[in-house]
Amino acid sequence: MRKESPHIGFALNGLSIHSMSISQDGSLEVEFDLPQEQTTSCWYTYRRGSRTFDVYEDEDLQEACRQLFQLVRRRVMRPEPEREEIHCDRCRDSACCRKYNVLLRDADVERLARHLEMPEALFRKKFTTSAVDWCGDYSRQLTCDTDADGEEKCVFLKQDEQGLWRCSVYEQRPQICRDFDMLACDDFVALEDVETLQSS
Repeated sequence: MRKESPHIGFALNGLSIHSMSISQDGSLEVEFDLPQEQTTSCWYTYRRGSRTFDVYEDEDLQEACRQLFQLVRRRVMRPEPEREEIHCDRCRDSACCRKYNVLLRDADVERLARHLEMPEALFRKKFTTSAVDWCGDYSRQLTCDTDADGEEKCVFLKQDEQGLWRCSVYEQRPQICRDFDMLACDDFVALEDVETLQSS
């Protein structure tokens, strides 16, 4: 005969959320504690499960993530006094023009189309595609092509005479490129990390 546990009311840990992470492609990964029977009143045992949801396939999750994203963005976009200008003219790898979606606002499309002397509709058709952006801030993004090594890159990233990759529309580049945080730039060196030598 099975003996009834004296802690039957506390037999399960519940389904508490341990952590969540959201990637740019809309993958929402959730780790949570699974129900676990307690074998002692002194120590809790845990089993953890994981599930991944596609934000694009769930309207409720999409709206919740959009609101969370907007709230967090308001926090992280507050001006930082230490922020420095990015010096793209000394960039070696042009990583930000390869690893990220270059998202566009309507003002970006208008400015770039005017610079290239083409109608906006033609610019959208030739140089943009639907944005991969579950936060709902952007409707279009720049298309990509490939370099000689087959690596995907922004369509406006071109090789100059010295063999360096440079933005061919730099003065008219999208706002998201202008706002790129230098702390994410591989070439950026924060001032506090620079050793200052006393000149004699």
